[in-house]
Amino acid sequence: MKAVVKYGKGKGLMEVRDIPEPKIAKEDDVLIEVKAVSVCGSDLHIYHDSHPYWPPVVLGHEFSGVIVDAGKEVKGWKVGDRIVSETRTGSCGVCYICQSGFPQVCEQKRPYGIGINGAYTKYVAGPARLLHALPDNISFEAGAVIEPIAICVTSILERSQLQAGESAVITGPGPIGLISLAIAKAAGAKMVAVTGTNADEGMRFQKARELGADFTINAEKENPIEKVLQLTGGLGSDILIETSGSGRAISQAFEMVRRLGRICAIGISGKEEVPIPYDRGIFKALRYDFCFSSSWTAWEKAIGMISKGLLPAEKIITHKLPLEKWEEAFHLLENLQAAKVILIP
Repeated sequence: MKAVVKYGKGKGLMEVRDIPEPKIAKEDDVLIEVKAVSVCGSDLHIYHDSHPYWPPVVLGHEFSGVIVDAGKEVKGWKVGDRIVSETRTGSCGVCYICQSGFPQVCEQKRPYGIGINGAYTKYVAGPARLLHALPDNISFEAGAVIEPIAICVTSILERSQLQAGESAVITGPGPIGLISLAIAKAAGAKMVAVTGTNADEGMRFQKARELGADFTINAEKENPIEKVLQLTGGLGSDILIETSGSGRAISQAFEMVRRLGRICAIGISGKEEVPIPYDRGIFKALRYDFCFSSSWTAWEKAIGMISKGLLPAEKIITHKLPLEKWEEAFHLLENLQAAKVILIP
């Protein structure tokens, strides 16, 4: 079968190759026919060799599909079921972190498309325990963006605890920023502002407004700190959701959020170190939440919100391409011409 493979360490080194179809390795595994896979910013980082990965590996960890085979010990699932899957393969299940209820942060985790073969292909095999049912009223394409939605639900609602009636600022209108916007609106935020740059003036700011942004702020045309203070009566935002990974935006976050406010950090910088105004955070008594991966409960919440029409997952998708056009998909995202790109194997 055809697969997009990152075949070595270093920038690039990725191509479509013929590989054997996977088989069920354990009796509690399933074989999944991939119906749609979403391109993640982490995939771009892997392409540029700025994210952990274990080559050779088939990329792709945001996907939906149908079960086509199941091991003898699989319970609760059958061939033909529509599913999405968490990515936390390899989590040991016995360390302090796993036993505490956070297997998605286990040091031994080797996710699809990073540590084991992922979904930039026709079939993927993995543990049945990671599956969630995909309701009939959610398309496979929308199903492929549930993984990043679950990350944002974990980060914003569960970890940083955005409350209805609060104000929120989102730095960066990329895919995670737009998903965060949709979640903040669904959660009842009274005001959501999204910051960006000149490059975001086209499609991305337009998409942000379509998803309900109350304000879009071009940080290259106006001072985002002054604008946020103006919008919040001089107080600052209750919560700031950092999705850009930009050093400048990360530093400015400390001034845009109010005293005793929260910074919810989701964006990956791709850098070894990012300077922050540490003392300013101390004097404002800020809470800074570093967020990573997704909980089981967040997946169920995300699926429920989408199924009930509370979260418009389809609107986040801007492009759908065949798998062999993965390079075009990467180009669109790197040139800020897309929000979420779906590849169809």
